[in-house]
Amino acid sequence: MGTLTVRKNFKFDKELVDKVGNILQEQNLNFTQLLTHYFQAIVKEPELIETIEKKSKQRTGKFIGMLDGVIGNTDYKEMKKSYNENLA
Repeated sequence: MGTLTVRKNFKFDKELVDKVGNILQEQNLNFTQLLTHYFQAIVKEPELIETIEKKSKQRTGKFIGMLDGVIGNTDYKEMKKSYNENLA
């Protein structure tokens, strides 16, 4: 997997950069504008980092990916209790 080095420890996945580059061309933007908008948004709303991280890690295209955000955060005991209540 190739990387682009902007500074010593500032690296990007080359394939990802190519994909983003194509999207930016459609929007008539460049990487500098993109990063500037990103940083401005984070300064105004720091919670965006969590939203962006969650979205970037979301799986797509496979069965388990379709369940992202659908199943929830309940633990086994709560699921069992809910199941038993539905049976009654």
